[in-house]
Amino acid sequence: MKVNIRCPIGAFGSLPYLANLLKQLLKVEVTISNEYKPNYLNILIDETLSSIIYKRKADIWWTDSPYMLPTSRHNIQKILLEEQLFKKNYAVSQFMKDYMKQLGLKVEETIIPRPINPILFNYKTDYNNTTFDIITIGRHCICDRKNLRLQRDVFLKLNFRYCVISDIWMPNRPNLVQYNFGSITDEQKAELLSKSKFLLWTSSIEGFGLPPLEAMAVGCVPIYTDVPSHNEFTIGIPIKPIDKMTTFCYGVKIIKYIIDKKDVEEAVKYALGLKKEEYEDLQYKCMQRATEVYNDFINKIDLLLSI
Repeated sequence: MKVNIRCPIGAFGSLPYLANLLKQLLKVEVTISNEYKPNYLNILIDETLSSIIYKRKADIWWTDSPYMLPTSRHNIQKILLEEQLFKKNYAVSQFMKDYMKQLGLKVEETIIPRPINPILFNYKTDYNNTTFDIITIGRHCICDRKNLRLQRDVFLKLNFRYCVISDIWMPNRPNLVQYNFGSITDEQKAELLSKSKFLLWTSSIEGFGLPPLEAMAVGCVPIYTDVPSHNEFTIGIPIKPIDKMTTFCYGVKIIKYIIDKKDVEEAVKYALGLKKEEYEDLQYKCMQRATEVYNDFINKIDLLLSI
């Protein structure tokens, strides 16, 4: 069997990464391209709404999206009536399954979560031997959907040991180390996570949300926004949203959950005040849950090869 993973090369930073990771995990011949290939089994890893709008065809859809809503000019119902975009469509989370149904897409009952690189399970954060109090991972965009500017403000106020894997501008500080998003290997990322006590994950909405799961795999405890869809699997210290709003970004309407900076500050201070026994209890639960999610993906991976 020949498989083509259809993916927008160079766009939406996590998508090409996922395509390459899936290529490693599948035990068949795999190519990655941004085109549909005849005589291949085509798997689409892309953003859901834009894939409807631009009529991206594949045999298997395995897409995800933040809470994007079409405008009237997109006329997606007409597209769905006229085009057969897929033979099977799998959601990566319950939120995505509900969202796809809202858009009018047919979707399989089985949810197939996103995978993480299994090398992460070879690393573990040692409470007594960390370089960073907090690490963050996320591509910065004009919409600041990850709330990275808010994180920067919290860091400047609380002055913890901070590792930033992002292209957001950060001031020079002796207790800050920064790497551009996408510039490090998975081995380096695993090492940095294992040298950090907490991941600060302040995204306002996600179709899945890999970094919390990656952090949990090494026992780096997430401080996270309690919003879809990473809250379906994340264990750690939750930050409740105070509201949600509809805004315009990426050329469409998008629903974002709002978090209060003071709540983030309090969650960080609470986390940094945990005793070793409390931390390690939470760490164990994180690692156990990450293993469960990864095994769930492995048990369902063959579904991506069957139409």
